[in-house]
Amino acid sequence: MPFGAFVRIADGVEGLVHNTEFRDEPVEHPGQVVNEGEEITVRIVEVDLVRRRLALSTRNLPQNGKRST
Repeated sequence: MPFGAFVRIADGVEGLVHNTEFRDEPVEHPGQVVNEGEEITVRIVEVDLVRRRLALSTRNLPQNGKRST
C-alpha cells in the first residue's frame, strides 16, 4: 500500500507498519525499504482491540535481542 506495509505476525494476524514507522527519515513508499515476502523485525506500538488493528514499527528496535528501556 502507498501508506505502509502489512506484516503477517502469525497465521491470521497482521499489522501495519505506516511509512512514518520505518525509519527516522521520511519514506514515501514502503517499497523503498522492504520487499514483498521479506522477513523483517517489528515491534508492536499500539493494539486497538475495538478496531482489531495492530500498529507496528521498525524504529527503535532493541539491539542484539536486548530490551530497550
